Amino acid sequence: MKQKIVPLILVAVGCIIFAFTIPVIHKSVKLKRHGVSTEGFVQESKRISHSKGASTYNVTVSFTTPDGKSLTATASKRFMISKGDKVTIWYDKDDPQVMTFGDSIGYNTRGAIFGGIFFFLGIYLFVRYFSEDIKNKQLRKSGMKISAEFVSVYRNDKYRMGPNNPWVIKCKWVDNRNNREYLFFSKDYTIDPAQYLNGRYHIDVYINPSDPSKYYMDASFMPEGNNTIG
Repeated sequence: MKQKIVPLILVAVGCIIFAFTIPVIHKSVKLKRHGVSTEGFVQESKRISHSKGASTYNVTVSFTTPDGKSLTATASKRFMISKGDKVTIWYDKDDPQVMTFGDSIGYNTRGAIFGGIFFFLGIYLFVRYFSEDIKNKQLRKSGMKISAEFVSVYRNDKYRMGPNNPWVIKCKWVDNRNNREYLFFSKDYTIDPAQYLNGRYHIDVYINPSDPSKYYMDASFMPEGNNTIG
């Protein structure tokens, strides 16, 4: 999977969660702060089923305003409640049909927090991958090109995916300036690179001459497409 797809998915999921939770939180907080609090009696409670077995309840409540008007209003409530039960509500003094039970603020706040985690993680990964692209382009343009010796193709077991662990190309190179050996590793591939090496004993690697640990392995012999992870 291309690197930028995952961050974009995370950002999109975060935005969707925000779109559902933030308006509900804003409405409930506004009513609890500026609305009128009163007690009423449940006239009707309808269960609304959602995905994964979750449920909420559309509850109709009758109540009396300070000027003596008897009204009914309906709002969503997280937990089951029965007809005739006494409840506390908050309603808009200018539009009494707009009310809340105030019990969904904490629940939706937790949802918004998870949405924020998805959103900012997506932004972080996108910036990270974008920066990595710039670094790799810079290395290809101005880095020192070396011919690293091919060592092996192996499965990266850090993913703990068993037989689906990705493949990695491993190379080595000795810096004649200090006789120090460096190891270079390719991206994680979802397809076996061995069949595309075509007898290669060396692979081009672009390094930062002052810090060979910063490098870019030229794996242009691999087929194009969504065949890398991360």
